[in-house]
Amino acid sequence: MAHGLGRLRKDVSAAFGLDAEWDGTLALGVFEFLSRVVKAGDDNDVSEGRALYLLPKFTKSDLKRELYTIMPSLQGGRSGEIGSYLELINWLLRKYADEQALSNKDALFHGAAQGADETENDYYVRLRGLRRLCGYIHTKGQMKSRYMQGLGWEIRADVREHNTPNMPMDLLVQYAQRKGDVCRRRLQEPKNEEDRRAEARRVRRAARPAPRKYVTAAVTAPPQVGEVPPGPSRWGPPKVEEVCSPPKGSPEGWGSRSIPMGPP
Repeated sequence: MAHGLGRLRKDVSAAFGLDAEWDGTLALGVFEFLSRVVKAGDDNDVSEGRALYLLPKFTKSDLKRELYTIMPSLQGGRSGEIGSYLELINWLLRKYADEQALSNKDALFHGAAQGADETENDYYVRLRGLRRLCGYIHTKGQMKSRYMQGLGWEIRADVREHNTPNMPMDLLVQYAQRKGDVCRRRLQEPKNEEDRRAEARRVRRAARPAPRKYVTAAVTAPPQVGEVPPGPSRWGPPKVEEVCSPPKGSPEGWGSRSIPMGPP
């Protein structure tokens, strides 16, 4: 077992960093330290049972000595205060993390829910980030349970029914994503149909003939009877006799007077 952990530590160190051992100071911080440990363990498929004894190997100074004091011996000859990997993480958080800050982050994790504009995969990525901010105090089972509870109501029941205790989280997220895509397409169809109808109405309005436009022209009223049209005539000025001669059918004596043309 010890020899196996030695090889495992060498493999995990490539992801964790050979010079990243933590001594409990604020230079690295407990959340950053746990984030690196968990990521390195996940990349190398390390179980929680082996991670319990692997984690202290990435510490140094007084912190390493204290961890070996409270942990059970690898050979099983000594039972310590810490009996599991989760208890070890909780011990580190109680000792080095700010309690109020941890409580606030834990509340964010337990209150997480899928947003209106989030896909199922986006929601999982955000929830995974909240778990990391909490120092990985939540187990994978708690992560899966929180994920299903926060899904949209349209697919939540289907995802719960499809889930099994041994189903990997990635497969569950893929199933939820497919269900969500189907649901979103079904909800989008009425909107697409309304858009098509609106476009058809617009095309019909554009195809209608334009209404006729009537232009109003200015019309000059004709002169009344007996009025002389303005302006000179091409036949010259009228003669006096023509002007004063009586029209046909007039009574006798009408207009018989002559009009003098000059001084008497």
